This record gives sequence, C-alpha cells and structure tokens, in this order.
Amino acid sequence: MDYGVSDLAQMEAGLKAKPVRPKDWVDFRCQRCGACCRHLTDKVMVESLDAFRLVKFFRDHGRPYMTMDEFYAQYATPLPIARGYPIFMMNTDGPEEACVFLKDGACSVYPARPRTCRLYPFSVGPGQHGRDFIWYQCLDATHHFCGGRVLVKDWAYQNFNREDREFVKREYASCTKIGALLAKMDASVYEHALPMILLLRYSEFDVEQPFLPQYDHNLQLLMDYLRSLVDEGA
Repeated sequence: MDYGVSDLAQMEAGLKAKPVRPKDWVDFRCQRCGACCRHLTDKVMVESLDAFRLVKFFRDHGRPYMTMDEFYAQYATPLPIARGYPIFMMNTDGPEEACVFLKDGACSVYPARPRTCRLYPFSVGPGQHGRDFIWYQCLDATHHFCGGRVLVKDWAYQNFNREDREFVKREYASCTKIGALLAKMDASVYEHALPMILLLRYSEFDVEQPFLPQYDHNLQLLMDYLRSLVDEGA
C-alpha cells in the first residue's frame, strides 16, 4: 500500500490504481500474510475518526483513561508540511517498517483499524456528476488478486459505513476551504494558528459522545478562527 495525505492525493502522487464501479467484480482474496501491514512508514494516514474509534477500542480493552492526545503521541507522527494542512501518519516499527499494531503477524486492533486498512484493496476520491465518491482499485500487491472475487459495492457496504461516508464527504469539502485560508497567511500567522488547528482537528473530542456532531462543531469553530486571522492580516 502507498498512502499519503488523502486517497485522492495518493492517486495523483502515482499510486498504481484504476477506477472501478460499484457493480464491478474484482479478483481479490486476503491471504492473511500481513504484507500490506509492512513497509508503511509515512504511508497510512490516521484521520480523526480513526483515532476516535481506536481510543474507544483501547478504553474497552484495558486502558479506560486514554485520550485523543495520548493516542496521537504514542501511535502517530505528524507529517511535516510547510504552511499546509497538518496530518498524522501511523507509526511503524522494526526493519520491515511494520504498522505499530501488527503483533504476531496479525492486526491487534482489527475491529477498530483505520479506514485505509478497512477499504483495502480499494480507495475513494471525491465524486463527480452527482456521485458522492469515485472508487479505485489499488494495484500495488498483485499477490492478493487471486483465489477469490469481491463485488465493489458489497465491499463498500461491509467496510465503509454511513458514518465513514459522511465524515469523508465533510473532509473533502473542508480541506479545500481550510487550504485556501491557510494559503492567505504568512508563515508567522500560520505558526500561531497551528496549535488551534491541531486542537480542533484532532484533540477536542469526547469519545463517549457521537463523533460527527463534534466534528461539525469543531470545524465551524476552526473556520471562524482562521477567517478572523485572515481578516486581521488583510
């Protein structure tokens, strides 16, 4: 797998992939070899919804007081972006650069694994002409593409639920708007804004409450805050 800032960015960055339709059948069977969990340094983005679910998972499995901040500090690394949209990438371990959650050849957080992992061997980008998404088949691990068949829409139904879809649509819409505001800031203003961006994008969530209402609230606060900084500097 080769994952970057977003699924669309991955395609634009040269990931071997091809568009597929929900009604397409694709040759694929998971070999449970763990190959797609290795060689992942700076390749699996940990979105806020991913972290939210993982924190809930850890709270239910022996770490009842874990917070979003603690999760990111322990399991993810910020990707340096000069005056850009800050993101976190999953940590890796060992000479094979394996996902930090790969234990004894298997995913130790499988029920709460990130969206990137659940959707593999597929990915999504913003849709066109009235469609919410464009689906892609990743072609980077051909040893998986034998021994079975999957229907794209069935895979999506199993691994891309309503909360995922609503979150991703919001992300695609908000990234463009936030990026446009950040582009209007000089470096010193951006550095001043960065802590608030990180707080509202990744930290300020109560995992005992529904995710999407908090996401919408934080996004509105962030947009208002960034607009105020741009207006002050105009």
